[in-house]
Amino acid sequence: MTFTSLSYKSIRIATLVHREIPKYTSIERIVSNRNGKMYIDFLQNRPKATLAAPYSLRPKKGATVSMPLHWDEVKKGLKTTDFTIFNAIDRLKEVGDIFKPVIGKGIDLKKITASGK
Repeated sequence: MTFTSLSYKSIRIATLVHREIPKYTSIERIVSNRNGKMYIDFLQNRPKATLAAPYSLRPKKGATVSMPLHWDEVKKGLKTTDFTIFNAIDRLKEVGDIFKPVIGKGIDLKKITASGK
């Protein structure tokens, strides 16, 4: 697979996800046009782009941690500084590894993107 074909796949996947749950998602680049919806960033698939993996430390003041959340935790007032190296282990002990199911069998992207759904 080439970088170009992968780029087209990421656009397709973002569009399919947005089509399924438009009430919650946006593929609009301009923040003010998203109306508070979660942005699906298909442009993140480019050379030299970075992202924070689950449970990784961010190079920020306070040693913030990229923390997986339950959907009911995603609400106004949530800040990246809510989860740090100082409270991450306590949270894991309290709620468990909620990211673990993501590392399971996975999905067949060829099947999903070919379906034209």
